Amino acid sequence: MSTTDFQLDQFLDATPVGELGPLTFDDSGTRNPSQETFREEGYTGNTDYRIRQLSYSSLLTLHSCPRKFQLNRLRSTHRTEEDQRSTITFAYGHVVGEAIQLALTGLSKEQIIWKMFLMWHTDLLARDEKGNKSFWEAVTALDRFTALREQGFLNEYELVYFQGRPACELSFCIQLPDGFRLRGFVDAVLRHRISGKILVLECKTTGSSALNPATYKNSAQAIGYSIVLDHLFPEMSSYEVLYLIYTTKDREYNPIPFTKTYLQRALWIRELLLDVEMIKLYEDAGVYPMHGESCFSFFRECEFFQTCTLSTDYLTKPCTPEEEDRTEYQVVIGLADLLDTQLEKLS
Repeated sequence: MSTTDFQLDQFLDATPVGELGPLTFDDSGTRNPSQETFREEGYTGNTDYRIRQLSYSSLLTLHSCPRKFQLNRLRSTHRTEEDQRSTITFAYGHVVGEAIQLALTGLSKEQIIWKMFLMWHTDLLARDEKGNKSFWEAVTALDRFTALREQGFLNEYELVYFQGRPACELSFCIQLPDGFRLRGFVDAVLRHRISGKILVLECKTTGSSALNPATYKNSAQAIGYSIVLDHLFPEMSSYEVLYLIYTTKDREYNPIPFTKTYLQRALWIRELLLDVEMIKLYEDAGVYPMHGESCFSFFRECEFFQTCTLSTDYLTKPCTPEEEDRTEYQVVIGLADLLDTQLEKLS
């Protein structure tokens, strides 16, 4: 075939990426042509259930590399082994955040450390020397937070209770068009004892000593949290968000406050719906683009670096009923209610 005879559009239509034939697998990992992918009751579309379950972190991945988002959501069977350092990083950040929330509820240090021990999912003696992260460093982070509290930090605030429970790890689910959902957890919601002003506490850990407020100022995560607060406190039009950043090398907490306004929330809703439309576009095209500039990040290669160019059918398994999200979310919001709440604030 000469180059003048080659038709790119026809070639792409004939051989779409990831559509090399339906491959399914049984529990042993072997092919099973008869197995069908799970669809929840009432859903009539073709987008995989797992793709439609969104979170703040998955949307960050979508923005950095759509192909990684796809393989992450479909739980690729060809992933590089997660190294010890990344495992410790996840465990460390998780237990430090949980420890701060538990401290706000009034548990004793001994009770908190025991719960931290139960939540630590990797080797108790493992350590990330470069990031200064380990189980015992997480206990040190708890000690630092306790010392802050003893000095009066957040004493003018009280923990909000929702449905009879402390508003820590407050779970929410926003139902979006075409079976998509955005799910998340608010670290802690506090109320000023005198003014009644609402404060969202968002806890983060970082191995960097150079903190830049610009990293957090326009974070979509906290703006999404304020959408949830609209349903809890409809009379409020703006919210304070306090990022509490713990630098692991310095062993210091750095509070960075921001106000989240109505305008930011309105823009966030628009951008969220655009993300859904973009995913639907990728699904219709049968292609999730690869962003090569994201193959190396945080001093590590992407876990799919060696395999992402292979056919999606060979890299993933069908969704099973066991993968359905059965979380009983404390706050469930439909898109219509979401928009009505925001429009009411204009009147």
